[in-house]
Amino acid sequence: MLCRSALSTLGQSSEAAGSGFASRRPDCGGISMPRSAARSRLKSGWAIAASLMLTVASIVVVPPAVAAAADQGTGKSPVLSPTADQVTADALPTVQVDGMVWSQATIGNTVYAGGKFANARPAGAAAGTNLTPRANLLAYDITTGALKTGFVPPALNGQVLAVAASPDGQRIYAAGEFTTVGGSSARNRVAAFDATTGALITTFNVNVGSRVKSIVATNDTVYIGGQFTAANGQPRARLAAFRADNGALTTWAPQADYTVNAMVLSPDKSRLVLGGGFQNINGSPAYGLAAVDIRSSALLPFAANQKVRNAGPNAAITSLSTDGSSVYGTGYHYGAGGNLEGTFAVDPISGEIRWIEDCHGDTYSVWATSAAVYTTSHAHYCGNIGGFFQSNPWSTNQRFALAFSKGVTGTIGSDPHGYTNWQGNPSPSLINWFPDFKTGTVSGQNQAGWNIVGSGQYISVGGEFPQVNGTGQQGLVRFATKPPAPGKSGPMLTGSKFTPSLVSLTKGTVRVAFSANWDRDDMNLTYKVVRNSNTAAPVYTTTATSTYWDRPSLGFTDTGLAPGDYRYRVFATDKDGNQVGGDTVSVTVPADGPELSPYSRAVKDQGANLFWRLGEASGTTAYDWAGFNDGAVGPAVTRGAAGAISGDSNTASTFDGATGTVVAGTQTLPPSVYSTELWFKTATSRGGKLIGFGSAQQGLSGSYDRHVYMQDDGRLVFGTYTGVQNKVTSPKAYNDGQWHHVVATQGPDGMKLYVDGAIAGTNKQTAAQNYTGYWRIGGDKTWGSTSSYFAGALDEAAVYPVVLTADQVKEHYALGSGTGPANIVPSADFAMALSYMDVAVNGSGSTDPDGSIATYRWDFGDGSSGSGQSARHSYDTPGDYTVTLTVTDNRGGTASTSRTVGAAAAP
Repeated sequence: MLCRSALSTLGQSSEAAGSGFASRRPDCGGISMPRSAARSRLKSGWAIAASLMLTVASIVVVPPAVAAAADQGTGKSPVLSPTADQVTADALPTVQVDGMVWSQATIGNTVYAGGKFANARPAGAAAGTNLTPRANLLAYDITTGALKTGFVPPALNGQVLAVAASPDGQRIYAAGEFTTVGGSSARNRVAAFDATTGALITTFNVNVGSRVKSIVATNDTVYIGGQFTAANGQPRARLAAFRADNGALTTWAPQADYTVNAMVLSPDKSRLVLGGGFQNINGSPAYGLAAVDIRSSALLPFAANQKVRNAGPNAAITSLSTDGSSVYGTGYHYGAGGNLEGTFAVDPISGEIRWIEDCHGDTYSVWATSAAVYTTSHAHYCGNIGGFFQSNPWSTNQRFALAFSKGVTGTIGSDPHGYTNWQGNPSPSLINWFPDFKTGTVSGQNQAGWNIVGSGQYISVGGEFPQVNGTGQQGLVRFATKPPAPGKSGPMLTGSKFTPSLVSLTKGTVRVAFSANWDRDDMNLTYKVVRNSNTAAPVYTTTATSTYWDRPSLGFTDTGLAPGDYRYRVFATDKDGNQVGGDTVSVTVPADGPELSPYSRAVKDQGANLFWRLGEASGTTAYDWAGFNDGAVGPAVTRGAAGAISGDSNTASTFDGATGTVVAGTQTLPPSVYSTELWFKTATSRGGKLIGFGSAQQGLSGSYDRHVYMQDDGRLVFGTYTGVQNKVTSPKAYNDGQWHHVVATQGPDGMKLYVDGAIAGTNKQTAAQNYTGYWRIGGDKTWGSTSSYFAGALDEAAVYPVVLTADQVKEHYALGSGTGPANIVPSADFAMALSYMDVAVNGSGSTDPDGSIATYRWDFGDGSSGSGQSARHSYDTPGDYTVTLTVTDNRGGTASTSRTVGAAAAP
């Protein structure tokens, strides 16, 4: 559950006068409260209103069973980049209102918008300027965004909550709270207007006793739902129908025991699907969802209400729509009585669930095009379907409009936050479509979009937002496919927010690291790194996938550099050619630099994707020698201690046991197969965290596992969490003031703990907790030590995306401790083929008698170099050149060999 739904209109507090759209705290649109605070919130306005009208002795929500879907994928759905037939994130200029829009309907290219407003103004006009009177109902052209000046309905004296069009395109129906139209014509909460001129249709005159929330029109009948108990002076329990020609009440009279928020006509026109807070229709159970016969009023079977269970004072179905093949619905819940805040797709006749997205944060409206399903909400967590995680504060990741695939692409994962667990049910993919909406204040609910509809290539969002994508655009906004959309929504980060981290870690090199950019409507961005302003010849180019919540660390190592100063700048380009650049950063390559030790080379060569050597002389950064995920070094970490690795001058870092930590700068997804490794030295009797995965970048983590910590007695524990603590505990203590080597692995063969090159214990558990987090060393919560923080020295911390073998662990210990046999240097050999000015070389003939060849380095004799077992090179000038191959083995031994090649121009 989230911040309670803002489904209330202006805080009225009885079913007769209050809204089915429950009110919520004014700060919820930009929510920043932790879960504990969220759970202690006051009842929603919706809930209060409901409790005055309906006493519920017991509401039981049954955990959802897994739906069958022949085409569903396995595992979580992947996040998808938008395709050409889906709308871009460009916010197209649209007529604005001086209030908010609750509901919209379309006839062709005309959008009819109803809500609470007094005036319209053109796109770009500031509030209070260029006003055209339109009291709660207007029309605009979805292809241009311009107000339809010929549609001038008489002023309605109350807000419009629902708008519907007749199938023949001749009429627009408005429903809500108004009681007069044009100042003198009595129209109690429902009225009909000419779709072209806006003139009131006087022959349709109905009288509804209280708020109307939904309306569906055929050419001969108008159906309404809401909170009323009388229509045209006759009893009607929240549902009624009228003849379109004269407004006469029909005999259609299903009975709902609570508010009806939404209705949609099935594609075959045989039934109306209803959604709301009701628990019974016609006295029979129909929990929040129901289908009723369009002629007889009979309740029909509808399977969805056995799975999606939103009803009562604290939950409801908020909207329904159809694309002609499925019915889509949305919901909210706060506390007991509901189980879904997201969106669902069902068969329109049987009600069988086709898919569910269980993003958390009340969802208000849904519209399906031929290519995607779009919603308005205040979603703050979509992690169960592979989307964004729940940030702290929640507002960081919160989004107010989302898009999903039409079809099933996977299954919902296990919920980690205590919400209803929809695990295993078929789900769509979240689409990387994230326009930015600023929340509004008109309703007092701090929301953005309330309603969404579409026509052709366009969709239209209505609500109370004052800005979209940082530009003033109040109450209405359009989006479209490209064309007509310009496709100008590009990568988001520029200047100082998109700079590389530069460091020369070894002689003649610069490691260039940067975080991926992100784009509102493109996941796959292309990056180029430019050295010394030479934009024509970037030194590195790559394409990487990113989202606003998952910006992986990228980079490369620039090699073969002479001593001196260098400047680097990073550019990002999206599929539409939109390019941004970051600020330029400088670095100095010294004349001399360190070489990798055999131990460090082995760590890198065996696949580490994070390697903090911890030998920096000073500063707040622990550089990543294997990847690009540098660690933030806390102030309680002291540099310059003698290191653990034999024969290596690289130093270690000392942790104070009170606050000292190193935490990764980039958040990562939780690995299921991994190894962690480091060296430690301590005499503490208070224990503490050595290395682990945690949810917090600062302070102590709320979720934490995949960790190795020391107990007070000096024994080591390797643990993961699956609802229970899964542990491997060493039989011996290691707080003896000596350097020790620890490796923890988890994979298909379970958990293994190694100390000083030997196995110390195993556990068959293959799983761990599912959360997004940071690798940390030196401090975080544990499961049984006096201190969360480690007091002692740490060195050479590494993480691998693979399970290290027992032989690899043994080799690492031998290399680090200096207890292994002397290294035998490799032998270099290569074959060469020349074609005029082009030479191809292959070093596969090189061998290493006691290990493996780790790197191949080629010098082509003309100032050019290469790497890899095989390489190619083209000479610019004919002549004789000396080609040299230098190989390095897994323990740092090197060997070289050279051959002469004669390059000649083609005849």
